[in-house]
Amino acid sequence: MAQTLGDALDTIRTARSDDAFADAYLVGGAVRDALLGRATSELDVASARPVELAGRLAELLDRSVVALGGPYELRRVPLDGGWIDVTPMAGGIEADLGRRDFTVNALAVPLWDLPDDLGRLDRGAVVDRHGGLDDLDRQVIRQVSDGALAADPLRALRAVRLSAVLDFAIEEETERAVAATGPELAEVAAERVGGELALLFASERSARGVRLLERTGLLEVCFPELLDGRGVSQRPHHTWDVLEHQLVSLEWMDVLLAGAPPTGEEAVDERAAAIWHLTWDEPWPATRWGAVRDHLGRHAGVLRLATLLHDIGKPSTRTVEADGRTRFFGHGPRGAELAAARLRAWRFPERTIERVALLLEQHLRPGQVSAPGEAPSARALHRFHERLGDATLDVCLLFLADSLATAGAAALLPRWPAYVAHVQRIACWHPPAAAQAIARLVDGHAVLEATELAPGPAIGAILERIAEAAAAGEVTDEAGALELARTLSDELTSER
Repeated sequence: MAQTLGDALDTIRTARSDDAFADAYLVGGAVRDALLGRATSELDVASARPVELAGRLAELLDRSVVALGGPYELRRVPLDGGWIDVTPMAGGIEADLGRRDFTVNALAVPLWDLPDDLGRLDRGAVVDRHGGLDDLDRQVIRQVSDGALAADPLRALRAVRLSAVLDFAIEEETERAVAATGPELAEVAAERVGGELALLFASERSARGVRLLERTGLLEVCFPELLDGRGVSQRPHHTWDVLEHQLVSLEWMDVLLAGAPPTGEEAVDERAAAIWHLTWDEPWPATRWGAVRDHLGRHAGVLRLATLLHDIGKPSTRTVEADGRTRFFGHGPRGAELAAARLRAWRFPERTIERVALLLEQHLRPGQVSAPGEAPSARALHRFHERLGDATLDVCLLFLADSLATAGAAALLPRWPAYVAHVQRIACWHPPAAAQAIARLVDGHAVLEATELAPGPAIGAILERIAEAAAAGEVTDEAGALELARTLSDELTSER
């Protein structure tokens, strides 16, 4: 039976007179987000009887309790699209709030006092002993106590993440504590660090968060390979060194992924709004994997992560020509290796690691698929899609952000419609209907029957040649595909 966050809230309100719900409070991010009018997918509950409460919630919702352990003895009740986390509340709610990380998270509401809709949460019902409500109004991240970050060094990274996600400033003393605590992140469980980093890159303001990581020294802990690019020049084509180029690329990626044009003083460039409008004002055709913006929304976090890391292979592959020009041969594959190793160290999911590595390895491809000003051939587009699959659109957007951080918006603005048209042709290409039909009809068995070749790599090579010819319109039906298979088989036989 489906159980959503709304179902869970209804259950809590209905059963709150149950003894298991006594001395239990909704705390932390759920309260903060409700007061800010932000959607939430998780509830954090502090309870004097966490085992009993988690079990009762699971029973009422027909779910199972997952004991996650960790420093907070966490018990989780999974929901469809979210979860309820239950933690022990030792010493009462005021002592519990005093042990929390930031004042905007040190807020609580008794479960028995929850409204029908969290969006109508009454501030008068909120337990606040550390000025969290005032800090919400001031849009400030401030630690609850002087030792709050030292108690759990992951909180240093969380401060940065919350600053980016909420668009809040970090209070001066707290930022100093972030910088002082940062080196201890290396001692935190890798899964926890990776989880916080994933949340940061899911944010629409991920570049702001990464700038904070750099300013506080946490970037060196989280992605030490990036710092190897500091001071590594890329003349004559780049204005910035390798590190700054990657940071600016991420700033542009945040612009390109945004649902609306940037406004205000924090825009990466005064031309950012114009770039956004030229990119998105005219709707893109749907890709083979669905609507463009829907696809990007599903993969935005991984794409931002790949954008930040896309040139980490450059410092170790840099050479300088006699005329002073720099070269970075093989930096894509080298960067893919470095990124995969770093993300595995932080226990990122393997599917994320593989996708980031693919994007880094292939990030130059959109600029190489055809000569400047020329449309890519159908064969080239077929090969592109075969290699990248549903990451085709992602690598095209990475190419745009990379280009903006290389030449600069001022130089590219007059030519930007041509850049957009170029990647649209790549990302939104569809193989001819005949090619799709041939792919369904002509498989390895059909080629074996038509050629009498023995099973082996030659069959795969012939199938690839047929697919390319079909994409180019040179083969339009099953008979033509099998005739091409026989021709290629004869060529292979004569070469022996």
